[in-house]
Amino acid sequence: MRKTIIAIASCIVLLLLGYAGFRGYKVWKQNHWLAMARNFAAKADARNEAICLQQSLRINPRNLEACRMMAVLSEAARSPSALIWRERTLELNPNSLEDRLALVQTAMIFKDYATATNALAGVKAADKNTATYHNLAGVIDISLGQVADAAQHFSEAARLDPANPTPRLNLAIVRLHGSNTLDLAEARIDLKRISMDATNFTMRCQATRELIGDALRFKDNSTALTLSQALVQPTNAFFSDKLLRLDVLKVTGSAELKPAIAQYQHEAAVNTAATSEMATWLMTRTSPAETLTWLHTLPMATQTNQPAALLMAGCQVLEKDWTGLQSSLAKQNWAELDFVRHAFLAHSLRGQKLEGAATAEWGVAVQLTRDEKASLTALFRLAAQWQWDDEAEQILWTIVNRYPEEAWAGQTLEQAFIMNGRTRSLMQLFAIQAKRAPADMEVKNNLAMTSMLLNSQDSNPYGLAREVYDKMPQNPSYASTYAYSLYLQKQYAEALKVMQKLTPTQLNEPSIAGYYGLILKATDDNDKAQSYFGWALKGKLLPEEQKLFQQAQGH
Repeated sequence: MRKTIIAIASCIVLLLLGYAGFRGYKVWKQNHWLAMARNFAAKADARNEAICLQQSLRINPRNLEACRMMAVLSEAARSPSALIWRERTLELNPNSLEDRLALVQTAMIFKDYATATNALAGVKAADKNTATYHNLAGVIDISLGQVADAAQHFSEAARLDPANPTPRLNLAIVRLHGSNTLDLAEARIDLKRISMDATNFTMRCQATRELIGDALRFKDNSTALTLSQALVQPTNAFFSDKLLRLDVLKVTGSAELKPAIAQYQHEAAVNTAATSEMATWLMTRTSPAETLTWLHTLPMATQTNQPAALLMAGCQVLEKDWTGLQSSLAKQNWAELDFVRHAFLAHSLRGQKLEGAATAEWGVAVQLTRDEKASLTALFRLAAQWQWDDEAEQILWTIVNRYPEEAWAGQTLEQAFIMNGRTRSLMQLFAIQAKRAPADMEVKNNLAMTSMLLNSQDSNPYGLAREVYDKMPQNPSYASTYAYSLYLQKQYAEALKVMQKLTPTQLNEPSIAGYYGLILKATDDNDKAQSYFGWALKGKLLPEEQKLFQQAQGH
């Protein structure tokens, strides 16, 4: 027995030593690939850097530095996967202001304003008193058309960091988009001064871009042509500025447009980021067919790699080339975006009426997201864009359940359920939200009302209605919910007292008028009730409300 115990103990020790050695080897391999990636990054060898990072991430998908480097690489290539890597980096390092602001900036590059806004909203109060925060908040506001808010943020950024010229540039841009003649003139002077600053190439270019846009708005074609030509002259000119030059040539009807397109297409063929920008420009300015024609002239290695393959797939969808789309995607691999490839394959199969195969392929796409927030969001947008309502709803429910901080998902579901009259789904959504945020009176009110409309007592709707009313009796929505709960309990006089505390304007709101009509009718004021039913039936109602008010109106 003693020998047996010793033998077993020896085996355990050997196993533990073997595991420790294996684990140490994995750590060494991970760090080895990461070190190689750093070396390739220093040499600007993006292809080999990406290969090394992928190897490191296969060993440890949660390596923060590797994720961050992949985000930078993807962003430089203008690949949408940059957002996924930024999201993953922030999930691994949630308290990092730097990683959060990097996500905001990347989202702005891809015009993903919802992600940018949500990420910025997560900045802690203590970190908001910085010039960087206010600059980014202002840029988002400008993109959303909230000019006054943008001006406030830029002014605060300038106050916090007076030596930084960026807020001054942004304030000039805000004024340039206003209607005040004096502000316009001052903005142009400021931007011209910045555009001639030899010390800051990036700001000089941005000022020139804004002046070009201003010239085009006011049909000053000569100025737009002159400035856009100057913008693309430097050898280190941004490719996006060359595309702006094409826009100017197109708007002004210049004969230079065709040769300029050919020149820039030639440049874009050997630069991954430029390929994406050129293809996007062609899609929006010419046609998907022309874009596909150009993409097919690129080397096969480029055609089958991100982001060109993604752009080709988008063109084929617009052209409804379902068999061509299926054929081109079948043997590809889009790495971290492979879930998108499978989504496009599902679209190609559905386009060919192969519903069973399409459903299976979509299931693969969902599985490959691994329920990661950024991947789920990207897949949802595809489903919404293609008007695949069931698939979009499935993903939204996943986001709601796994990522409660993503309020937009619940709001999107709520809007869809209201538009489609799905009261039971609304109640289920509100029940989930009420459990997560027991102090949210709006959610409790909504849960109480939908539960009463469906005659469900699971959530104690009468108690919820009383609770929210006691908290905020001046809220007309809460008052009408409480009054309706009293009505259902046949406490008509009490219900009438609650409703009579509201103003005439509030009582005329369609969402409130119908309930007032019910209570008026129950208290024998039928003539007055009819006018309120009329008000209610003019608004957007849930099916149960529609039926309730119509029945009451007819008797």
